[in-house]
Amino acid sequence: MPLRMPRLKPLPIALLIVALVLVVVTAVCHLLRFRAGGSLDLVSPTAPLGVVMAACAAVILSRHPGHPLGRILAGFGLLWAFDGALEAWYGLGITPPFGTPPDDLLAGTAFAYWFVARAGAFLLVGLPLLLVLYPTGRLLAGGWRWLGVVTIAASAVLPVTLLVMPAAVLELGVPRPPIADPDLLSLPIPAEIGFPMLVVTRLITLASVLPGLALVVVRHRAATGVERRQLRWLLWAGLVCLFLAVISLLAPSGALASYTLFAAVAATSISVTVGICAPDRFDVDGLVADTIAWGAMGAIVIGVDLAVAALVTQALGEHLDQREVTMVVLLLAVLLYAPLRGLVWVRVRRWLLGRRGDRYQVVSALAARLESSGSVADQLPALVASVADSFRVPYVGVEVFAPDGGRLLAEHGRRPDEITELPIAYSGQTVGRLLLPVGGGLRAVLTRADQALLMDVVRQAAIAVRLGSLAQEVQASRERLVLAREEDRRRIRRDLHDGLGPALGGVGLRLAAAESAVTADPDRARQLIASSRADLRDAVVEVRRLVHGLRPPALDDLGLLAAVEQQADQLRSAGPAVAVHAEGLDGLPAAVEVAAYRIVAESLTNVARHAAAGAVGVRLSREADALIVEVTDDGVGISSERTAGVGLLSVRERAAELGGEATIGCPAGGGTVVRAVLPLTGGES
Repeated sequence: MPLRMPRLKPLPIALLIVALVLVVVTAVCHLLRFRAGGSLDLVSPTAPLGVVMAACAAVILSRHPGHPLGRILAGFGLLWAFDGALEAWYGLGITPPFGTPPDDLLAGTAFAYWFVARAGAFLLVGLPLLLVLYPTGRLLAGGWRWLGVVTIAASAVLPVTLLVMPAAVLELGVPRPPIADPDLLSLPIPAEIGFPMLVVTRLITLASVLPGLALVVVRHRAATGVERRQLRWLLWAGLVCLFLAVISLLAPSGALASYTLFAAVAATSISVTVGICAPDRFDVDGLVADTIAWGAMGAIVIGVDLAVAALVTQALGEHLDQREVTMVVLLLAVLLYAPLRGLVWVRVRRWLLGRRGDRYQVVSALAARLESSGSVADQLPALVASVADSFRVPYVGVEVFAPDGGRLLAEHGRRPDEITELPIAYSGQTVGRLLLPVGGGLRAVLTRADQALLMDVVRQAAIAVRLGSLAQEVQASRERLVLAREEDRRRIRRDLHDGLGPALGGVGLRLAAAESAVTADPDRARQLIASSRADLRDAVVEVRRLVHGLRPPALDDLGLLAAVEQQADQLRSAGPAVAVHAEGLDGLPAAVEVAAYRIVAESLTNVARHAAAGAVGVRLSREADALIVEVTDDGVGISSERTAGVGLLSVRERAAELGGEATIGCPAGGGTVVRAVLPLTGGES
């Protein structure tokens, strides 16, 4: 989405205009001094930095009026701009014809020198203030509040000391300035006390950054959500300042130091502004990761360059002058090393961040791992190992929800105390979870692009694992169906052979005996016929029992709705109130009727055994080309740790036999919902 600049309000605009005016004054003074023959030794980015800080303050105060950090940036922006203007005025005031030191000076030159040399030290207070108050503008609570107060006070020790220290003490051991210090606020402090004071206060002020950094760490550990992302922007600014400081140390020149100072302060001000106003507008984790990677790779490249230069100088320095050595080094760098820089760059980035930048490599590596792993039990560990290797994360876990309600979990690395869970969805259904560490250094930082790639890869792989698990479940279900069918056949054969067959055989024998005795002994014949009639009644009961096992007679005698009501009456006798609603049940295929009846019966049995419910609802409705069977209760629900039992598996299998599906869930309000979708086209009889 586009970044919309907030409409600046009058007061922030006024502050920004003042800073711009001070920059214009600074530029005019430097221009006049340069045209008068003066040098550029007093040219610094102080005033332009004030404009940058004032502009950042204007954005913050327009977006969040009264924000403490906006006010701090505004105040320090004006201080930087004013200090830069006075520094330029001082340079102009000591340059003929505008002024001739030590006495013939431009008006205000002495004050400008005093302010820059003394009050300008308050510029150092900005960084500790920022560390202590960012991003909320408030001190941390508890005992950390006092550490914050001490940090702010320590940062102001040196500036306050400079204000009251006599010029004679300040000038000890340094070249005498071209004009006299006016000593506007100095106190009569002797040199034997003042000089140690300067040393100690300088150390205290410089050291105040350390507790400030410690408070940032404390705040970051306690922060969550938006505040944690805001603190990442400060981390990025700190990295930029660190790398710029290293650059200025490697090439210590006044101009380079000024440019690095400008870049460091500007980067800090801008990052603070973005962190407060729009922390989610840009991918800060990506900036952090890329900044560290670029810094590390740049350091390696520069180090190799310096090593090449040193080797060439040592080998050929006696035969070539400095200019020729430089040309040879450049030639060798162009011909030999330049082609290798790209390789070094790629290797270092891969060592730091893995293959995140190469989508093809990530996908191909995962495919190779999955192909080499056979069973589902091996595929999931192969998935997490491939992700950990490709993204260089210290920990990754993938959890896939099994069709039977269980969970398949594979982890790589040591599980940290704090993790984040990302759902893995497919076709609107959550099929698993991706587990990633919270924090843990650069390698645990995933940019938005990294997260998108990681989710795409894990989603497809998790779906493959789930499909493999489904295939195994389907095969197991088929085996169970075959076994159940053969078991039913064996039971029916046994019942017919051991029960019904002998009973009918006995009836036949008794009827034959009755036929023989009907003339000679009519009473005996009647007894045999009565006994045969009783055996036939028992045989009819046995036949009904066998038929009920194949298809519930209630479906043919009463219909699906009345048969379900019959099951509900049995549960009502145990206490719960059961409501049955049905519509569109005419003309259902026989197999669908049986599956619906069995699913309702099994669900009601589970309610009676486990739910401790007070109210139960049964709904049968025809939607499109399917029959929807839904059984709900207000009971205790099903624990997430509990695996599916035989009854719930039976519900899923009966739906799957017809090409449908069944889900068992526990809504947020409590209870359990069993919902089955039975396609009518798959149940034709």
